[in-house]
Amino acid sequence: MNRHLTPLNGSPRRRLPSRPLDLYTTLPDDRTAAAMADAAAAEQLVADLIALVDAGLVVPIEDRGEIRYAPADDDDERDAA
Repeated sequence: MNRHLTPLNGSPRRRLPSRPLDLYTTLPDDRTAAAMADAAAAEQLVADLIALVDAGLVVPIEDRGEIRYAPADDDDERDAA
């Protein structure tokens, strides 16, 4: 365990006191609005994908442990029936 504690104002060799960091800052309004719009668009894309899967127009395909989605073929519809 280190018995030599660093002084609160930084290193004892440091000549200038350290500058305080702003840890809890808020994003500018334009960036916040853009992030909220991106989140809403992503939610809409997921909802659209779920609707396409439910309608049978898109099917999930497992590819090396990952799931991809592709348009359903006529063969897929015959297999499902």
